[in-house]
Formats: sequence, C-alpha cells, structure tokens
Amino acid sequence: MQVTDLVRYNHVVRGLYFDAFAKLSWAEVVADKGLSFDSMRNVFLHLALVEDRWISYIIPGRFKEWVNPDFDSFNDIDSLKKYMLNVKGKTEDYLTTLLASELNKQIAIPWGDKPDTKISVETALCHMVMEDMIHYGELSALLWQMNLEAPYLGFWRFKYQNP
Repeated sequence: MQVTDLVRYNHVVRGLYFDAFAKLSWAEVVADKGLSFDSMRNVFLHLALVEDRWISYIIPGRFKEWVNPDFDSFNDIDSLKKYMLNVKGKTEDYLTTLLASELNKQIAIPWGDKPDTKISVETALCHMVMEDMIHYGELSALLWQMNLEAPYLGFWRFKYQNP
C-alpha cells in the first residue's frame, strides 16, 4: 500500500461529508453543536486546513508563513466547497510530483517553545489522514444523533474502485 492511496481515499471521504452537509440548512451547518471545533463547518474547515498546512507549509519548510483562516469568513456552502477543492488540487499537484525516495525525507515541525520535532514526509502524510479520520467519527456521531445517515466508504472498496 502507498500512503498516497490513503490521501486520495481521504479526499473522496471528505467529499462525501461535504455532500452530506450540502443537504442541510446553512444554519444547521454553522450551529454550535459542542464539537471539537464547535460547528460542522468549523470541523470540516479544520480537516481541510490541516491538510493545507501540512502540504503547503510544513512539508516545504514554510510553517512560519502559515496564517490561520477566519472560520467565519466561510459564510456559505460554496465557500467550503471552494476551499476543499483548492486544498485537494494543491495536494494532488504535490502527490503527482512526490518521489518514493522523498517519503523518508525528514521535515521539522515547530512545536511552540520546544525544540522542533523531526518526522518523515510519509509519517506527516499518514498523520494528516489519521487526524481527519478522528474527526470523521465525530461528524458521523453528530449526523446519527440528528437521525441522518453518515457517509461511509471502506478503504477496501475505494481500492477496488481505484486500482
């Protein structure tokens, strides 16, 4: 298995959650539900911005240039979709040029006032996907509490559909 498969799987799953949110009223999407980032919008944005930060800033060594976006500036479902697709596009551009030999390259993660942590690009990409999986569970639980079906796509099915 390649880590790039996991990243691409994650994009498909993120799209399924977007589709689920697009069926809801915007008021429901931005309502404080007591989630890790309060609302469904904010959790969804967190998923995309984590990927954006890893791909566009941490891996290329530009972390100090990162500026957290204002979640409230995303004021409709179209702005969420635009950001999701923008991040996916940047990630896909990165993945298509990524060489297998670069997966072991060590990158530095600034960690507040502590010494930088060094991890491989492969570990960073795995972490990026695993971070999202945690929050997909959170979003699924909320959708179930709302008596709605949560999206599901097993990795095995994704691999079958995308050999």
